[in-house]
Amino acid sequence: MSRRLLILMLTLIFLAIVFFGTHIFLNTQPNLYQPRELTEKQKIEDFEYMYDILKDNYAHFYEVKKMYGYDWLEHKEEFKEKIKKTKNNLEFYYALNDILLKLHDGHTHVLDPGHYKYLLESGNLKPYEDILRKSESSYKMWEKIFKNAHEESKLEDYFSRKRKTENVVTEILVPGKVAYLKIYSFLIDYHKEGEEYRKEREMIYDFLKSIKDYQYLFIDISDNKGGNGQYWLEAIIGPLRDKLKGVENLSIEEIFLVRGGDYVVEILENFVPDLKNNTIDKLPMYNLLPMEVKKSFRYYLTMKHTIKDFEKYLKDIEPVGFNGKIFLVISRATYSAANDFAKFCKKTGLATLIGERTTGDGSRFMPEMMRLPNSGLIVRFDGEMIINQDGTSYFETGTIPDIEIKMIPKDPFEKDEELKQKILQVIKSLELENEEKGIK
Repeated sequence: MSRRLLILMLTLIFLAIVFFGTHIFLNTQPNLYQPRELTEKQKIEDFEYMYDILKDNYAHFYEVKKMYGYDWLEHKEEFKEKIKKTKNNLEFYYALNDILLKLHDGHTHVLDPGHYKYLLESGNLKPYEDILRKSESSYKMWEKIFKNAHEESKLEDYFSRKRKTENVVTEILVPGKVAYLKIYSFLIDYHKEGEEYRKEREMIYDFLKSIKDYQYLFIDISDNKGGNGQYWLEAIIGPLRDKLKGVENLSIEEIFLVRGGDYVVEILENFVPDLKNNTIDKLPMYNLLPMEVKKSFRYYLTMKHTIKDFEKYLKDIEPVGFNGKIFLVISRATYSAANDFAKFCKKTGLATLIGERTTGDGSRFMPEMMRLPNSGLIVRFDGEMIINQDGTSYFETGTIPDIEIKMIPKDPFEKDEELKQKILQVIKSLELENEEKGIK
């Protein structure tokens, strides 16, 4: 046998050993992403971890107790029994979410696989990137759990799930006079490089330009549960920013109270290094705070912007020159980034708010996140309380409309049509009032 042939045979034998060895290894090792049932001990450990962090850091126990008569912290043993009764991972996931739902806080919940994937792909994850990345393999397992249970809605792309097919609606209510713009969501498809958002932004811009000589514009965010502030800042404020002339130097300030738990304080110190110097007894409205708030919160932080600070985001957007009156339609469903837009309009005078008071929240940029050690599930929660100038909690008060109208329709299927009729009634009433005062 020649030396060359011997080398070839040995090479083939070696490759065969590697191939079959690898095949045997892969088929005898457990799949790392195959669902494995958590033990009762692991479930309780995860619950205890979540409970302890919330106990020292969550911002709204005081308001929940006041508004709903429910002391969440007093129900720990009841919650543990609920966890113990779960028969599998899926029941455990839903039990955790049911427990958090009792806080009546839209920012406090467990991420499902679809929402997790959306956040992971959206970018701008600081300071939670490490937490999210660490759970990648865990969420692959949770994907299989939901898929095996045919819970497809939890796997669906979060962006698509939370938005209507027709996210932006434009309509002329009275030709040449009253225009209507409805936006159902401020979510941006960052995971797809904002392609859908850019189309909607152009659509809104073209519409606003086409009605620039109208007397009235109604912007309806009564069904908008939020998304990202970039949406309303660029798509709405940009084209309409001529309406902000005269308030360029107006300062918008929000004050947030912090419980003082190590978990949230450590996160906040990345943005506010001197946070611990800002003790709440230094607040001008300290004496207005309820005693329970004084006892529960230790620090505060302030976010302050001047209107002209927003110009850097809008410099490439040409104003359309709209000179009419703007109304913003809000309701209890208006939340998060949509609620921020309502606050902006009220503080700047950009629009007159009509409808019902919004649901208040307490977020800064985005809610805090924690990772449960055994399941790898990510829990979001509010770590700050927004405080009003009179010492009340914004979570409790929300944004109050200038003109109150009932948003609960007689016929739910005709909700938007009923709302448009109420809008026209508001216009008629205002015009009659102005006529009586001799105002044109």
